Amino acid sequence: MLNRLSGFREEKGEAAGYGFNLNYPLEENADPETFREALGKALSRIRLFKPAFLIIALGFDTAKGDPTGTWRLSQNDFEKNGSMIGKLNLQTLFIQEGGYKTQTLGLNAKAFFKGFSEAHMAKTK
Repeated sequence: MLNRLSGFREEKGEAAGYGFNLNYPLEENADPETFREALGKALSRIRLFKPAFLIIALGFDTAKGDPTGTWRLSQNDFEKNGSMIGKLNLQTLFIQEGGYKTQTLGLNAKAFFKGFSEAHMAKTK
């Protein structure tokens, strides 16, 4: 039977996948620096694993003013986060999910992909 809860620190995966799931839960009102700190920890673990590629479920509902949450990420934060991920220099597939403030969704996505592509391209030169 699958656990229907997700995102808790103690969830480590199940059966043969035990130990392959890591969660970095954050408080609902975590600031952008706390978010980047958790992202940095996750990226460090990814580097240790040395994957051939990366799949990211990319949500923009962490944006300031998004109607679904209490996060405060700005365009600048999304660009920094994208850059951090781009520095992994991995083939990456993004699946966009979340982001409901339509006035800023495209701007936040543009900022994220700008940061990602600039960092990724710098690593491939």
